[in-house]
Amino acid sequence: MFGQGSTNVFIIGLGLSIFWIICRLYQKVFLSSLYYFAIERYVQLKLAIGEHFYDIDQIGIKFYSLRFKKWMHLNAQDFLHEFYTSQHGFKIQQLLEFLINSALLEGLIVFAIGVIISIVFFTAQGKKTIIKAKIRGADFVGYKCLAKMLKRAKKASKICFGGLPLVKNSKRLHILITGTTGTGKTNMLNELLPQIRLHKDRAIIVDTTGAFTDRFFDPKCDKLLNPLEKNSEQWLPWNDCFEAADFHDIASSFSNYTPKLDDFFAKNAELVLSEALKLYKDDKDIIKLIHTIIYSDNRQFAKAFRSTAVSGIISESALETSAGIQSTLGKNITSLQYLKPGGIAIT
Repeated sequence: MFGQGSTNVFIIGLGLSIFWIICRLYQKVFLSSLYYFAIERYVQLKLAIGEHFYDIDQIGIKFYSLRFKKWMHLNAQDFLHEFYTSQHGFKIQQLLEFLINSALLEGLIVFAIGVIISIVFFTAQGKKTIIKAKIRGADFVGYKCLAKMLKRAKKASKICFGGLPLVKNSKRLHILITGTTGTGKTNMLNELLPQIRLHKDRAIIVDTTGAFTDRFFDPKCDKLLNPLEKNSEQWLPWNDCFEAADFHDIASSFSNYTPKLDDFFAKNAELVLSEALKLYKDDKDIIKLIHTIIYSDNRQFAKAFRSTAVSGIISESALETSAGIQSTLGKNITSLQYLKPGGIAIT
């Protein structure tokens, strides 16, 4: 496309230059002058050759006179004298001076002007074509215009960012806020959280730095889940286990098992944790759970699960297997040792 455009621009510039030179030539000389100039060239050639064979006075020329409209015969030297003293000779002299001194410069200037005009014209036409010839896709509009369009179509959500509402009923869809440092991710969340509270909705905030807790936490209505904080609600895994399947769901939350890798120890560690939660569901003793899984030796570990669904993989006869599962599981649940007894349920 660039090559074709460059060719078109060059052709237009060259065409304008040629047209300009032709117009200037028409100003400088008449066709009749060119006619007599052609005869003058012929006479000069005849004199250059004939002087070797004849006297110059004997050399003549027969031509058609435009002024008298008839054929005439003149001495060659007389014709030259008459030509150079007439307006035709003067016009030809002007033409030669123009071609030598000005034609090239004027041609280059007109060529440059033609190229610039062509580039501007094709650029403008290209933009018009792009705007008019929309095939598919969305339109790029300003945020104010988009906000008006959403409100006009009654698709504006109550949640807004910088004056731009979300699409109605899209707040429960997955929204990714991403960007480098300083692009406004935190400011967007700072704008979002007060709106959630205003509409009496719920939000779960994973606050790794404590910035959102310091700014938005309200002890009258908010729940803080951090066992290292004094005013935190206390949670235990059993608080969300109401059916048999719930134990497996909780255990999978503390698992690093990936189906693609099919890690034997990670998968079975998940099953063992599910059974361990069932073992202590009555007294809900997190200390016993941690001690059994992390601090017990192989014999005690196997004994604890002797009558459970994982007794086939946890046994004193398979020390390496049991040790691998115990090590993997201990690494996954080490953070549970900070939990304290409490009755709050998340689900």
